[in-house]
Amino acid sequence: MNFTYRILILPIIYLIISCNTKEKKDYHLFYRFGSIPYEIKINDVICEIDLAGGMPGPTEINQYLLKSGSQKISIKVIHPYLKKGKMFKPNDLGFLNKNLLIADVQYDDEGEIIIDTIAKLNFPEITNEAPFIVNEWTFDASLPFTIKGWSQSEDLSKWDEDKLEEKVVSKFKDLRSLLNSGNGKQFVNQLKKANEEYFIANYWNEKKQAEYLENLANDYNKLEGLVPEIENYRVRIMGGGKAVALEALDKHIGQGILTTENKEKKKLYLNYIVLHKPKNSERFEVIRYNSNITSLE
Repeated sequence: MNFTYRILILPIIYLIISCNTKEKKDYHLFYRFGSIPYEIKINDVICEIDLAGGMPGPTEINQYLLKSGSQKISIKVIHPYLKKGKMFKPNDLGFLNKNLLIADVQYDDEGEIIIDTIAKLNFPEITNEAPFIVNEWTFDASLPFTIKGWSQSEDLSKWDEDKLEEKVVSKFKDLRSLLNSGNGKQFVNQLKKANEEYFIANYWNEKKQAEYLENLANDYNKLEGLVPEIENYRVRIMGGGKAVALEALDKHIGQGILTTENKEKKKLYLNYIVLHKPKNSERFEVIRYNSNITSLE
């Protein structure tokens, strides 16, 4: 499988809104790992994951920054030929570290991009060969908003594993049913909380929100009859125990369990869905999601 292009269902769109641009912070992670598989977590929640390799940044991260202050970022890279016994060598890190940074992205009055580097990220040197490399950094963010996210959600790490799996799988089956029936509008309704916080964190106005939600529903409508059954997965707890996802263990390993192929149009829909359970609620809900379209070859 080769990934020849990337179209975001959740697009990176920069808006000029009635807001003091000096107060507005638009944080992005810049990276380019080539064909190296990677996983990126912001504050312990999956932000980007590509175990096939090839999708470069930047990626917007505001929606994973719940409030001002110290933020955590973790990146795991895996040698692309690990199955053939290949490993990272000490001199490989220069490539990984190139253009790896957190930046505030703004536009001046003439529409020219301004990139203000907040933190340069570097993987530490290794002395021995390694099949994969994981490192964590922190950086400070100054935000004009506060969002709840998963911060006040129930701690799922304390649950009985079988009970948690049952509840999470049940929710994902409901989500799959909506997608597979072509009911994009109802599926988007399931993303309401995640979208509300995304719009706040990225300063979207009401017109742009409405256009985006309509387009999103239309894209999800296209998955009618294509979404695979919920099977061959793993339950992954994240967010300090307060968020959970189902990841595929088949040929789309590591991707969200709702990842869907359209072989006729040669498209792959990557749908990584993160759930949480609000305290004093019996229901799980979507708190973050990452939906991308790539080519399927």
